[in-house]
Amino acid sequence: MPATITSIPYSQKHQLDPNPTAHIEISSLEYLHVAFLLYEYKTTYSKKEYRILLDTYGWDKGSSEEKRALKIAENFQDFSTCPQHLAPIPVTILLRLCSLQYKQIISQLQDYPIGGLTCELVLELIEERKALLKTQKQEQQKQISIWRRTPKGDRYCQFPPQYEEDHQTGVLTQELIDGYGLLPQQILREAIADYHARIKSQEKEQPQEETAESEVVVVESGMLPQEEISPTEREKVIEVNSTLKQNEQTSTSNATERQPVGEEVSMLVEKLKSATSYYQIRSAIYRHLAVKDEVWKQLSSEEQLKIERLLPQEVSALKTARESGLIIDYYELETGWFQVFIVGENKPVSVSKSNVITWVQEQQKLNCVTT
Repeated sequence: MPATITSIPYSQKHQLDPNPTAHIEISSLEYLHVAFLLYEYKTTYSKKEYRILLDTYGWDKGSSEEKRALKIAENFQDFSTCPQHLAPIPVTILLRLCSLQYKQIISQLQDYPIGGLTCELVLELIEERKALLKTQKQEQQKQISIWRRTPKGDRYCQFPPQYEEDHQTGVLTQELIDGYGLLPQQILREAIADYHARIKSQEKEQPQEETAESEVVVVESGMLPQEEISPTEREKVIEVNSTLKQNEQTSTSNATERQPVGEEVSMLVEKLKSATSYYQIRSAIYRHLAVKDEVWKQLSSEEQLKIERLLPQEVSALKTARESGLIIDYYELETGWFQVFIVGENKPVSVSKSNVITWVQEQQKLNCVTT
């Protein structure tokens, strides 16, 4: 029935707060109480005792509702001591965060102070996670690449794990390490160089390809008649011409890459200035990793201090360790782990977020002993 001037508003009729947001937050909090109570009973009592207890309390909401509540409690256990922190988030969104796709966001919610978490922020985190997953999926669909980058932007190659039924690669590599004192990187470098040389040698032995390539070089150069070029000279011309082409391509590529750098710097500066949480900072830097050092120099002292105050203690500890020279650098993965670069190690050390403080303290003790 349409409302009229003389009709009594719903809030007055039922003597309610007219703010619907307040009601949905109360509803979320009450549901969280249900979830944590059920989880406590489920993990404390035996299966039979648990069922009897629910019957005693007159639980008639069905097994689906029970499983839904238990799922929320299981994934949000870190908030069981302060469920009101999650009150602004509707139950439907809490369930969405329990999915494998968005589960990583849950730990990020702890970066916000009590009262500072809003549904709008959570929805923003979900959209950012969705965009990241979409980007990762697109990258996976592209041509396979072994190139990775350090936090400073330097690139290095990383090979995927080698799975074999007979473990031949691992067995032979370990034999070379133990018997001849070789490093895995050295073995891999030389093996690939040998294989690359063999492939190139096989290509040169193909007469059709060699003839076609030499003809292209002579036409482009316009310098030497084909009948006067010896095989050795032909290879030199091909090599020089190929090098010149590569240099031209590299110069063109570098010029193209320089153009959007200014825009990328400005974009990251604005994102960092407007950031209100550590996750927003990390997400922004993750997308503009190559220019983060330049951007940091452009921020004022007050802006840098504001960002540092948003850093969790684990990141602050690693940042301090880097500034003191205890570590070379660090990089935070989307999984919550850190890749830490230290002196004397050819590859980064993986440290979980929960163990960062302990790990740094151990490194400090080791450093004291060695010095």
